[in-house]
Amino acid sequence: MERDLARLSDTVHDVIVVGGGIHGACIAWDAALRGLRVALLERDDFGGATSANSLRIVHGGLRYLARGDWRRMRESVRERSALLRIAPTLVEPLPVLVPTSGAGTQSRLALGSGIALNDLLTLDRNRGLDADHRLARGRLLSLADCRRRFPAFPTAEATGGALWYDARLRHPERLTLAFVRSAMARGAVAANHCRFEEVLVSNGEVRGVKATDTLSGETVEARGRTVMVAAGPWTGALAEPGRRAGPQAFALNLVIDRSLGNAAVGARAHSGVDRDPIIGGHRFIFLVPQGETTLLGTWYALDDGREPGQLIAEGTAALLGEFQTAFPALALDQTDVLRCQWGRLPLRGGREPGRADALADRPVLTDHGASGGIRGMYSVEGVKFTTARHVAERAVDRIVTALGEAVDRCRTAETRVDAGEGQEGARVGGQSVLHAVRAEMAVTLSDVVFRRIGSGAPPEPAAETVAEAAGIAAEELGWTTARRDAEIEDVMRQLKPGGSFSRPLA
Repeated sequence: MERDLARLSDTVHDVIVVGGGIHGACIAWDAALRGLRVALLERDDFGGATSANSLRIVHGGLRYLARGDWRRMRESVRERSALLRIAPTLVEPLPVLVPTSGAGTQSRLALGSGIALNDLLTLDRNRGLDADHRLARGRLLSLADCRRRFPAFPTAEATGGALWYDARLRHPERLTLAFVRSAMARGAVAANHCRFEEVLVSNGEVRGVKATDTLSGETVEARGRTVMVAAGPWTGALAEPGRRAGPQAFALNLVIDRSLGNAAVGARAHSGVDRDPIIGGHRFIFLVPQGETTLLGTWYALDDGREPGQLIAEGTAALLGEFQTAFPALALDQTDVLRCQWGRLPLRGGREPGRADALADRPVLTDHGASGGIRGMYSVEGVKFTTARHVAERAVDRIVTALGEAVDRCRTAETRVDAGEGQEGARVGGQSVLHAVRAEMAVTLSDVVFRRIGSGAPPEPAAETVAEAAGIAAEELGWTTARRDAEIEDVMRQLKPGGSFSRPLA
């Protein structure tokens, strides 16, 4: 796995993918697996923004079942099974437990009927899965059983609990990287820290892109027949310069320095619509296991132009308050917060039915040439990590049709991805740093520490360990002393209690 800018310029690519988050990585993998010539450009690091800051639950669409949205529920189930099948070392079954209460939609009758219907409609959920990755049937638990599983289970109004199985992303960044690795193994050219500048056009048609290597400042030109922009909240502006950005939500999760069990536990937040305008009040909040830590999520706010630091501070206080109310026995406070994870998600904004300020449910795939724009220019704005593989399949179908190529059918739902050589969950050390730099395209210390080695669980690397890793990377990558010190400062900032893995991106 090599960052080869020369190959990027020397080849005429069938598709140039702009954006190396989960959607761009899946598009590159699908296109390469079908035999297309692919280039993938990422401004920062693969999976380093919103894709890294997931709550890590791969949802099977139980919420869609409650709405009667069978099509989206079945899509979520298929994609959950696909991820368990193609990346078994990075995606695993996850029990999910929520309280039952009262006589309405949260009652034992309602939730028991819901999980029974869910099991009936998903009889194929374990097709092709390894024995230890098959999802068991859901069931109702007594209040005593819930307390045995999770001693801090909220019992004030609970009559018991409903248990079902979804899946968990062990390390979202490494799953994104696995798609990139797999694409490169099939001939794709990929470059992180390579910023897209503009599309190159001749007679109204795509001829390639101009980009900047942010490490050297050099300009890179890549020739291509089509361009697919999959850059999360920056997609619209990159695909159509001057276009007004669509409304976005700021989404925040907290990482606390405690392990609370092996199941995700949810409860209704007490916040009404005035404090939760994006979801509409009384949303489910979840505690999600993450090794020796636990994720708390999710808090949403309108991304209204305020500095991320302001939103992080407001969201941390609000989310902690909601968990303190829902799970008083945990006695959580600010000192438990190890770090914050945040990203941006699209809102409906009038592009789909429902409130304009609600979270978007449907990905948007655009052929810009069909609406008077540059021919061969496409973009995709995804909404969920869970369904990224299927969104990529649709996007590549569109490109294949436009190119008129006879290629293999999509096989990404069955073909296992290259998860690497056991770096997931490793500790920062000499060999792991060298492997990250030499074999996994890590070119900054943050790449190494947060997205290759995966030191998300305590004990986190001490300052001395970070400095040692920086020294190894500096020697391998030719950093100056000033560059090495700046890299150390950046990593240590993110490791501070309450520090944020995702930094503002212009």
